[in-house]
Amino acid sequence: MYTNVKNVQILISLFKQFGIKHFVNSPGTRNTPLVHSIENDPFFICYSIVDERSAAYFALGISEALDVPVCVTCTAATATCNYMPAIKEAAERNIQLVALTADRELYTMFHMADQSIDQVDMYRGYTKYSVDIPKVVNSEDEWYVNRTVNEALLELDHITKGPIQINYRVPTLGDFSVKEIPVQRKIDRIEKSIDWDEIKSILASKKRIVVYIGSNYVEDNISLNQEIKRFFESYNSVVFVDHYSNVNFEEAINTAPLSESIRATELKQIAPELIITFGDIYYSPIKFRFTQINKEFEHWHISNDGKVNDGFKALTKIFKCLPIEFFKNVNKEETNNDKIYYKIWKERFSKVKYPDLTFTNFSVIRDVVKTIPQNSIIHMSVLNSIRLSNYFKFKGNVKCFANIGADGIDGALSTFLGQAKKTDDLAFLIIGDLSYLYDLNASINIKDKNIRILVINNYAGAEFHKNFGLKMIPTLNLHIAAGHHSKISQCKDLMDAEYLSASNQEELEKNLEKFVNESEKPIILEVFTDADKDGKILKEFWSINIAPTLKNKVRKALKKALGQKGKTIVKRMLKKG
Repeated sequence: MYTNVKNVQILISLFKQFGIKHFVNSPGTRNTPLVHSIENDPFFICYSIVDERSAAYFALGISEALDVPVCVTCTAATATCNYMPAIKEAAERNIQLVALTADRELYTMFHMADQSIDQVDMYRGYTKYSVDIPKVVNSEDEWYVNRTVNEALLELDHITKGPIQINYRVPTLGDFSVKEIPVQRKIDRIEKSIDWDEIKSILASKKRIVVYIGSNYVEDNISLNQEIKRFFESYNSVVFVDHYSNVNFEEAINTAPLSESIRATELKQIAPELIITFGDIYYSPIKFRFTQINKEFEHWHISNDGKVNDGFKALTKIFKCLPIEFFKNVNKEETNNDKIYYKIWKERFSKVKYPDLTFTNFSVIRDVVKTIPQNSIIHMSVLNSIRLSNYFKFKGNVKCFANIGADGIDGALSTFLGQAKKTDDLAFLIIGDLSYLYDLNASINIKDKNIRILVINNYAGAEFHKNFGLKMIPTLNLHIAAGHHSKISQCKDLMDAEYLSASNQEELEKNLEKFVNESEKPIILEVFTDADKDGKILKEFWSINIAPTLKNKVRKALKKALGQKGKTIVKRMLKKG
């Protein structure tokens, strides 16, 4: 029988799947749920050493002799301190020692609780990986424990071998009423002697594959584009991108226009069996919708550093290689994609509707994106600049960038100016008034004539007008949206730039031709819009693209059939019933 303590169950399941069977145990109360569970399981080989210092060295000897990971387990508090000498020795000689330090609840530390010391990352500098896993009370806890234990065990022999620490909380000792430990998800890192034929066979068996590409720029983007296009032709797949993927071919789908409108219930009906990802940050918010249906698919991630990226909470394989290496090795000569799955997605995106944009930040970004010439570079600053530019297509071969890692207001202008300095091509920046003013110092003495800066000035943070609006918070511009009366024209001379402005569609169209062509100076185009109107039009766009549910369809049909008078009568009847 096994413990009913959930985080200990996760540990046991993953130890078995990773083939870790040698345990050197020291007596104690906190580690009893683990020790009693493994001593009755024939998979594990247990040893008993009372002194923790000796136990750790004993485990070190077994690990070195067999060249396998060996666990040492102890109770909480000073018992854990005795592992330090052996951990240091293991670090110096690349020996796979797993320090399993049981612990009490975090919140009781230093408040009259017995045997409570700070055990988290206590072997700092000596372990390859340290994790503090909480008790499991919900699905988020369960995912976190599963993911971090996988990360820790994968690190034992990643690049070099060495020790790790898993500090696990046991606030209750529980009981031993569980007959069988649930099998936990194991994450595999595939890096040596990859059986590409086996991977091809798995891919060929799938009818619904999504290749989801995050922010990515490499010098040889043409070759990568070609290999991804070949993959699309080889397997029943669809390729999802955003502008920062810098992957462009006709069938690639930018998911941003639907990502805020598609519901999890709708997505579940067209869910993939497998998602393959690579790149740094995935901008498109559809990633959050996929997380809501992660029981429907498994996730493979391609990463040259081999790190765990479990954004969908469904990761099963990490391919430690370059993306182009992965696709070259799995691509086939024959074309096998029947494109049925692709057509499902293409059909859904063909139904995206745009409201009457009038003159807003939405329409301004649309017009600028459509006129930026080929072979340019563009940097989008934050929030609406990043979001709205992804709702429209650039002309071919425009290199796209944004600081979407930390995704902050600071540094967009500076980053862009650094990028523009290192290219002879036209370089465009789309930025809001607050972001521009925040980073204004970067523009001093800048004279590069390839620079083009579009500043959308709505005299406030438009994101807050989208999130709240003046109707909800009449004082919104006072502090939250940082309302102001500044114009960029007041500081244009900092960079010796030609200044253009537009307050309506006619003025914008008049200035766009000059803005996107060669000049002898940098050009700043300041466009004035209304923040509240900008926020409302964006919410309208999302609203009209939500697919109606069956309930809404029935309601709409009844309303049409009965009319308003009939609808009122039915409501009265229902109330009486």
